[in-house]
Amino acid sequence: MKRLTLILATSLAAALLAWTSPAAAEEPAAGGDTVTLHYFRPDGSYDGWGIHTWESFQDPKEAADEFAPKPMSDRPVNKMTWFAPIMPTGKDDFGITWTLPAKEYGNGRVNYIIHKGDKKDQCNQDKYWMMKDSKEAWVVAGDCKVYLTKEDALKSPKAKK
Repeated sequence: MKRLTLILATSLAAALLAWTSPAAAEEPAAGGDTVTLHYFRPDGSYDGWGIHTWESFQDPKEAADEFAPKPMSDRPVNKMTWFAPIMPTGKDDFGITWTLPAKEYGNGRVNYIIHKGDKKDQCNQDKYWMMKDSKEAWVVAGDCKVYLTKEDALKSPKAKK
């Protein structure tokens, strides 16, 4: 009976903790366990801008055949839909940010699209960066490039307020 009571008490405590702090349950781990995308809009208008992000991976069956083309498959991250993108997780002196768990990108490639409804930024293209190069990327509205340092992003002609 004591064991059942302990199990129920532990379960109840865990449920209450999750219920009282839903944001904490969704926050990624800190430090090197995350990737961050920084987004700057010269007009300062960030309302409604979100991202879609996905992991690209190679089918193990296809990878085994050395002569076959190497098709990639995609797996959405965070179970988002087009009409419910991932909204910003923070704001810094550059603009808004999205910080996500690095483990979602097992092959090290962080794929993303920044959009507001059907309007896509960055030349209407799917974009990515490699975690081996940086755990952070900086993007300027209207610029097609992905920058791996804030300093380089601020040099973009589109970064002028």
